Amino acid sequence: MNEVLDITFHGKLSSNTSLMLNKIATEKRDEFNEFISIISRPNIDNLDWWVEGPASRNTYSSPLFHYYCVFYLLKKIIDKNKFNYIEIILDSYSFATVVEDLLIKSEIFNCKVKVKKSLALSLKHLLKKFFLLYFLFIRKSYQVLITRILTPKLTLSKPIVLIDTFIMQGYIENDRWYGSFWSHLPDKNKQETFFVPTMVMTKFKDILSVYVKAHKSTRNYIFKEKYLKFSDVYYACRHSNRVKELKINKIDIDGYDFSKIIKEELNNNKDISSVFESILTYRYISRFKEAGFSVRLAIDWFEGQNLDKAWCMGFKRYFPNSKLIGYRPNESFPFYLSTFPIPIESEANLLPDIFAIQGKATHYTLCEFMPNLKSITIPSFKSEFIWSFKRAFKVNNILKILVALPISVESSKSIIEKSLMISTMPGNDNIKLTFKSHPAQSIKKIQASLGSQSRQVFFTKEKSFPGLLSENDLLITEASSTCLEAMACGIPVVMMQNEEGLTFDSIPEMVSETMFRKVRSKNELINAIEFFAKASLDNPDQFMIEGQKVREDYFEPVSKEGVRRLMDFE
Repeated sequence: MNEVLDITFHGKLSSNTSLMLNKIATEKRDEFNEFISIISRPNIDNLDWWVEGPASRNTYSSPLFHYYCVFYLLKKIIDKNKFNYIEIILDSYSFATVVEDLLIKSEIFNCKVKVKKSLALSLKHLLKKFFLLYFLFIRKSYQVLITRILTPKLTLSKPIVLIDTFIMQGYIENDRWYGSFWSHLPDKNKQETFFVPTMVMTKFKDILSVYVKAHKSTRNYIFKEKYLKFSDVYYACRHSNRVKELKINKIDIDGYDFSKIIKEELNNNKDISSVFESILTYRYISRFKEAGFSVRLAIDWFEGQNLDKAWCMGFKRYFPNSKLIGYRPNESFPFYLSTFPIPIESEANLLPDIFAIQGKATHYTLCEFMPNLKSITIPSFKSEFIWSFKRAFKVNNILKILVALPISVESSKSIIEKSLMISTMPGNDNIKLTFKSHPAQSIKKIQASLGSQSRQVFFTKEKSFPGLLSENDLLITEASSTCLEAMACGIPVVMMQNEEGLTFDSIPEMVSETMFRKVRSKNELINAIEFFAKASLDNPDQFMIEGQKVREDYFEPVSKEGVRRLMDFE
């Protein structure tokens, strides 16, 4: 007994333990949804509950699903008599209590349970929490002030269409979320259509310039902040006080109380910025109604996060006669639970009336936990390039590999290091690697994490993913929507799985394994590259044939009829 088990949120597990956790998480998705339904019932009409982490089921920011699955992981290890740990590291005092009780009942007394939180980190956390709300209040008040000065009064004579979106430096005219949608919308309908942006990943000093550029845009924008009052901003700041009044009933999981874990997350939510924005989105909708505007259609960029819940709840309450569409263009990841609607969310008026999906096969996964959900198939505006995609002419036997990096610096570093090992091995002189950083990540940060290895990495300055894809023979990436796009273009994919935790797998079960390999280790990566290198020589047309199937199942071509379906034109 000499091992240490790190079960912190985003902690590092051994490869075998990670595989076990992924299997358990797959099996427990439905049970966890029911668990969320039970704890949500007492607060079903409470906005403050639904914008918080536990109810959101946003597994990227809320650790609750992680704790739920890790609990069963520990039970399984103990039941199989494979528990050989001298220490378990956690990042939650409440969950540590559950783990200690589990060990005692299992008669394991020589394993230390340690909460990973030094004094310095504790002070930093407390200071950050103390000042963050003040900063958010000042930032949002500044946005309210700017939009009141910059934005003229809006006069409308008929009901309009509002589209939920995001805005940041570099993505105002270049739409990262709706792709070519605006260019395909008839001019006569543009007059009634307005984007309602949430500002993301923007420094305080850049706020004004982003608003100025958006104000000059050819698109129509309605800024939420224009209609908010300073009292609304203050109301959002008071959320942390209202959370303390939420009713959290005791709930047992196999005889262990999880209610304190939920309360702990409510009191220490690290994603408070998202909570703050969600509450203000709801308040904006009420203010927009007060201003006398009429909305015939509201389109939500749907990922089921707290912002989506606030958007839907607001329109269902203040614009009950408006049609509400959930724009869900990407095939989701099984462990990204918030993107899969569940019945209690419908009861709480948190779901759109109908979902817009960009491929017929996506309906199957959308309805996994609610078979009767309605959907319409709309054009794949975000991925329109796949229908006109052409490969560049191959002039030699060099295998060109595009490595599309995720937003995480740590994950990017891991993928780069494994990829470099392949290219520098003897006999692999015919491999050329091109690295593309995530649009929201700094190349300098990635280079700094690599140290001296950064000199071996060629980061392309080309921002166009389709352009890069046409020049390459293979895509290596983490779980990403680019996987399906590449395969639809006839480009095979090597998806790097998470060796140390949950893998957010982006490749649907219906896609042929001819088109992809999922790998964890360096050896698996080598085998995958060798397989695709050989397959591209032996049968070069097979990838295009399989790619066509992916395109037909998961991507709808742009058409006037498709635009009409999305915009609900008569």
